[in-house]
Amino acid sequence: MFWLSPARPYQILMILERIKWERAHMRIDSVHLGAFSILDDIFIARDDMFPLFMGGNKARKMVHIISDIEQKHCDAVVTTGGIQSNHCRVVALASALKNWKCKLVLHGSKEKFLAEKGNALLMRMTDAQLEFVEGNEIGPAMERSMEEFKLQGLNPYYLYGGGHNKAGVRAYVEAVDELKKALPSGTDIDHIFLASGTGSTQAGILAGCRQADWHGTKVHGISIGREKKRGIEAVLEALAFLDTDPDKYLADIDFMDNFLFGGYGKASPQLQDFVTRVAEETGVILDTTYSGKAFFGMLETIKRKRLTGQVLFWHTGGIFNLMA
Repeated sequence: MFWLSPARPYQILMILERIKWERAHMRIDSVHLGAFSILDDIFIARDDMFPLFMGGNKARKMVHIISDIEQKHCDAVVTTGGIQSNHCRVVALASALKNWKCKLVLHGSKEKFLAEKGNALLMRMTDAQLEFVEGNEIGPAMERSMEEFKLQGLNPYYLYGGGHNKAGVRAYVEAVDELKKALPSGTDIDHIFLASGTGSTQAGILAGCRQADWHGTKVHGISIGREKKRGIEAVLEALAFLDTDPDKYLADIDFMDNFLFGGYGKASPQLQDFVTRVAEETGVILDTTYSGKAFFGMLETIKRKRLTGQVLFWHTGGIFNLMA
C-alpha cells in the first residue's frame, strides 16, 4: 500500500483532488428506528465512512490540519493519545502519506498495544516513532519530542490529542455547511447528537450551526468519558480557537455525562447487546467506546424528553475500536 512509503508528487496531487471532491459530497443516510424509538426515522451523517485515513471525525479534522501543517512549513508531527486512539492512527497514516516524521506519545500499556489489533495495528504498520508514558508524563514527553526533532533540523508541529486545535474545530464548522447542502432541500434539523470527548467536534458543529443560520438547532454532546463540568469547559476552550467569545455559546452547550457506562473505553453487557441489536436491525455499525454510547444516549434522551422534530445523529466513527 502506497502510504507505507514516501508518496510520489503525482500521487499526493491525486489524493488532494480526491479530498476536495469527497468533502463536497457528505453522505447522509435516513435510518428507520422501528422499535428503538418513538421517532420513526432519523438522519445519520456518515463520517464513519469518510474516505481518507480509514475514516471518522479525526480524519475529517486531519484534512484541515494537513493544510495548517503545510502553511507553517512543518515536516514533523508530535501528538498524543491512547493505545487505541483514532486520532493517532489518522496522524500516523497522514504523516506516512506526506513523508513527515511522526512521534506518537501513547498513554497505556506497551504490551497491550503490541498485542492488540484495530488502531494499534494500523499505527504499527507505519514508521511512526512511539513512546509509552503515564498520563501525567504526556506534556513533558511531547515537549521533549519537539526538541529532539528540532535538534535533527526539523520543524515539528505540536498537535494536541484529538486534533484539538483551530484547524480541527474549523473542520466541523465547514462540515455543517456541507451537511446543509447534502440534506434534501428545505430540511431543517432540530436536534444533532454526537459522541463528545475533547470537545472540538461539538464546538465546531455548534459554531457551524450558528454560521448556517440554524439558530433553532440543538446540539447534544454525549460524553464518552468526561464529567459534565470538564466537558463544558473543553467545548468552551475549543470555541475560543475560533477567535470568538466562547461565553456567548455557553447557554447552548449541552454536554451529557449520564451515559458513560463506567468511563472512557469501558462498556457493559447492556451496551454491547445494544450495539449488536442496532447492527442487526439497521445495518449501522457502532462501537462501545464512542458511537455506541452516543447512539444509546440519543435514544434515551428522545424517550425521556419526548423530543420531536427532525433528528440527526453525527456518526464520528470508531469501528477500529470495535475490532481491537
